[in-house]
Amino acid sequence: MSAPTLGPIRWATLLAPTLDTSVDAYRAAFDVVADPAIPLDRAESIRLGLDDLAAAPTVWLRRPDGAPFLRLIEDSKAIDAGPPMHRDGWMALECLVGDVDTRVARLPSGFTMLGPPADLDVSPLIRAAQVLGPCGELWYLTQVRAEVPPFDLPISGRDPPGIFIGVIRCRDRDAERAFWLEAGGGASWAFDTRITVINRALRRALDGRYPVAVVQLAGRSLVEIDEVIDDAPAVIHARASGVWSLAIARSSDATSDRVSPGSARIEWLPTGDSAECGSNRSWTEAATVGPDA
Repeated sequence: MSAPTLGPIRWATLLAPTLDTSVDAYRAAFDVVADPAIPLDRAESIRLGLDDLAAAPTVWLRRPDGAPFLRLIEDSKAIDAGPPMHRDGWMALECLVGDVDTRVARLPSGFTMLGPPADLDVSPLIRAAQVLGPCGELWYLTQVRAEVPPFDLPISGRDPPGIFIGVIRCRDRDAERAFWLEAGGGASWAFDTRITVINRALRRALDGRYPVAVVQLAGRSLVEIDEVIDDAPAVIHARASGVWSLAIARSSDATSDRVSPGSARIEWLPTGDSAECGSNRSWTEAATVGPDA
C-alpha cells in the first residue's frame, strides 16, 4: 500500500444557529482561542456550497499554537435535524485530548454526555467519551495512551490536541472506502466492531456490531466509515446545524468530488501550513503557502 497523499484533517466547519453562546462553550471545552468575527467571503461561501451565507458572521477557533480547530458560521435557518447518529454523512468528530476523564468532568453547559469515558472495543489503549456539542454535533473525546498498530495515531501528551478522525455514517462501507482510497488514502482495514453510541441512539442491543472501515491519512489522521442500515432517510436534504464539512489537505487532485458517496462534505486544501490556511482566502491564495514544517 502506497503512502497516503491525503491528510491531515485540518479543521471542521460547523453551522451554528447563533454564535453568541456557542463560541464561549467551545472555548471553555477545548481551551481554544477565538478570532474576532468576520463576514464569510462570497467566494468562500460558494466554494463551501453555502452561497446564501455570504457575509454571514464567522468565527475561527484556534489551538494555542495558532492552528485552526473549528470554523463556526452563523446560519439562523439551519434546522435541528436531531442527533447525527440518525443520518448519513459526517457523524462524529474525534478529538485528541490529554486525560479524557478530566476533560469530561469540566465540560461547560451546552455539551451533553452520551457515553462516559470507557476503553474502546478496538483497543484498551484508547479511551473515549461521546458528547453532543452546542450545535448538535457528535464528539468522540479520545485519549490515546500509546501506539496502536497497525493504525498511525497521535498520542495524548505527545502530539497537539485536535481533530484527528472524521467518522462517517453511510449505507455502503465498501463504496465509501473505495472513494477515500481513490482520493489518496493509504492503508485501509475493514472489520466489525461494537459502536455503543449508535446502538443507544437506535435502541439496539449494546453489544451489536457494525461493518466498519478505517482509511489511514497522512499526519496521523484517519477516516472511519460506519455502515448503518435502518429505516431513516439516507440523506437529509434540509441544511442542518452541526458539522457541514471537514477540511483535509491533499497533495494531488485525485478527485474533484466534494461530497462522498455517503454524503460527507469535504473541503479539499493544498498541503500547507494549517495555521496559515485558516482564513477566508481562496484555493489559489491558500496554495501559495509553503510546505508543512
